[in-house]
Formats: sequence, C-alpha cells, structure tokens
Amino acid sequence: MVPDITQQINFDTLNPLFIKVGRINFIISAIAFIITAIVSSTFMVLSVIVGTVIGMANLFILARTLKSGFSFKPENAHQFIMKRYYIKLITSMIIIGILVSQNLVDPVGLIMGFSIIMVTTLSAAIYFSKHIYAEPGHVIVNSGIKQGKELT
Repeated sequence: MVPDITQQINFDTLNPLFIKVGRINFIISAIAFIITAIVSSTFMVLSVIVGTVIGMANLFILARTLKSGFSFKPENAHQFIMKRYYIKLITSMIIIGILVSQNLVDPVGLIMGFSIIMVTTLSAAIYFSKHIYAEPGHVIVNSGIKQGKELT
C-alpha cells in the first residue's frame, strides 16, 4: 500500500515561493515591455505580451497538473502527468501556430515573451533552491524518504 503523499506534503508552505516567483516574473516582464515599447512597434509589444500570457498559462497549468499528480499512486502519477503535459504542449503549439500563421503576432516578440517567463522561473527556482532552506518543523516527504532539515 502506498502512503498518501498529499497528506504528508504541506503545499501551503510552497505558496510564498510561488508568490515570489510570480512577482519576479511580473517585474522582469514589465521591464521587457517598457524596453520593447521604447525600441520597437506596438505590434511587437503586443506580441511580447501574448507570449508572456501563454508562458504564464503554461506554468500555471503545469503546477496544477503536478499538484494533482500527487493524488495518484506513483505508477499512475507518471502516466497522468505525462498525458496532461503532452496535451498542454500540443495545445500550445496549435495556438502559437495559428497566431503566427494568421500574422496576429510577431514570432520574435512571441518567443521573447514566452522565453522571459521560462528563463525567469528557472532562474528563480535555482536561486531559491540554493538560498531558502526548510523551516524547522516543515519536512517534505517524498516516497517515505525525509528530505530537508528536521529539528527535534
């Protein structure tokens, strides 16, 4: 029998980290919008905004999928997460393909906006994983193996 991991992981302790990453994404995106507005056309700015929105939607859906995956047994969780990931990927490709083929957005601006979100989130995750440690009393359990600092 597999222990219920969702009972053991306190997702509320991750919420401040998500808020910090969201703030960083917002600040970097705002700076990119301002620079793009100064340097380029309105069409390019709108393309960057659309790319940013698509990137943020992808991250939100991915986070929700991963959180839902913890409610399954490990054998089924992998299949659930991968199926949802590929659906999200194909949907994103179709949306981006339609936007670019119909000349509704500039491809360079779209890629810039999308990349800003991905790079900022990855950078923040690396930074926070090295600089924020587990608080006393909060232990994250993964498959029965305790990780993080534990004070007794």
